[in-house]
Amino acid sequence: MSRRSCGLPLSYVVLCSSLLLGSLPLHALELDFTSALSRLEAESETLQAAGEGLVRARAGLDEARGRRGPTLMLDARATRLDSALEADLRPVRDRLGGALGGLGIALPPGFFPESFRLQERQFYNLGLEAVQPLYVGGRIRAGLDAAEFGVEAERSAVEATRGELHRVLTERYFGQVLAAEVLSVREQTVLALQRHAEDAARLEAEGLIARAERLRASVALAEALAERDTAREQLTLARSALAALLASEQPVEALTPIPPPPERPDRLRWQQRAEAGNPGLQEASRRLDQAEAGQRAARGERLPSVALFARRELYTADLTLLDPDWAVGLQFSWPLYDAGQRRAREAGARARTGEVAQRLAAGRRDVALLVEQQVTRVLAALDRHATFQATATLADESLRAQQRAFEEGLATSLDVIDAELARARVALGELAARQEAWVAMAALHAAAGLTGELPVVIEAALHEHPR
Repeated sequence: MSRRSCGLPLSYVVLCSSLLLGSLPLHALELDFTSALSRLEAESETLQAAGEGLVRARAGLDEARGRRGPTLMLDARATRLDSALEADLRPVRDRLGGALGGLGIALPPGFFPESFRLQERQFYNLGLEAVQPLYVGGRIRAGLDAAEFGVEAERSAVEATRGELHRVLTERYFGQVLAAEVLSVREQTVLALQRHAEDAARLEAEGLIARAERLRASVALAEALAERDTAREQLTLARSALAALLASEQPVEALTPIPPPPERPDRLRWQQRAEAGNPGLQEASRRLDQAEAGQRAARGERLPSVALFARRELYTADLTLLDPDWAVGLQFSWPLYDAGQRRAREAGARARTGEVAQRLAAGRRDVALLVEQQVTRVLAALDRHATFQATATLADESLRAQQRAFEEGLATSLDVIDAELARARVALGELAARQEAWVAMAALHAAAGLTGELPVVIEAALHEHPR
């Protein structure tokens, strides 16, 4: 029985290439991994929102610093009374007239007024007042400390957000590369099975094979077509996910291949790194310091306040004899009773401190567990990669054996295709293992606050083992 060679003719290679090129989006934004990171830093709304939180915290720090200085206030009032304020001078006039009458002196009529106007019914005030706090029970210092800790906490929150975004980018970027490789393999599988189905139909018509074998070829082709369509949808979804992460209106095409597998991570070393540099733990620690400063501020409300004040009247036309043009002095205030408000605020501040302390303790355990999980994930991916590499030799040898048997009439074309598919599965499994290892490494770098090292490590792996 004569058989055709299982090698793909030039026409099939051209068709496969055209299908692959057709699957690429038009006007795609082509980015290598480093460029994708740069775009993520520049365009991510999530990272920009975290940055706005830092800006808000810095504004709060400026406000807290301003409480140490004086306040200068311009105030003005326009007042209308029910009637003008007047002093009744008739008692004085009567006494004075009686005293002078005893001496034989009589006051002329109208010589002494009956009243003296102190304030007109309509009058105006315009003044400038400055107050410099001298002592407020430590609340200004506590507020300043809380604001400084708040800035540090927000800075750590930005780093935590950046680390998580870098991890997601690593997953989506190399996930798109893997999806494109899967689609390429599925396209080639469809082409090979289409050829096999045509051969099976021809051989059945010649009476050389049973109808069941031709039906098996048709079923295999239908399954391959379904897998190709699924792979195409997965690639489209991967491109959309990467474009959404990078805030791109046009599709994004990943140019950097999946790097060779990283080195096996040292569990203890990464645990120590995460304990010292995890941005989430640093944020929680600063929140605890901030809560303790808030507790000190709440306690300070029980103490008196002392301030220096100065006032200058700018409009003096309506001033009375009792109103000075300017005045300076000290003011002292000490709230003695407020229906338990200060006690409640102090209790709330203590509860806030306890809450943050408990969250910090829980966070340390969570970070330790996260590092443990990601190190295990990297090691498992590396073990799978090693297994696939070892299997690749067997898959190559099996394919060569099936091809030789086919040429000698001892195997069917379906046997050769199965061997080709087995080798493709090994290649895709090796790629998937590498992709998962790097995603876990990105999570480790984020957990340790070392996101800036990730692109350096990836570039080093690509240059050390170029593909």
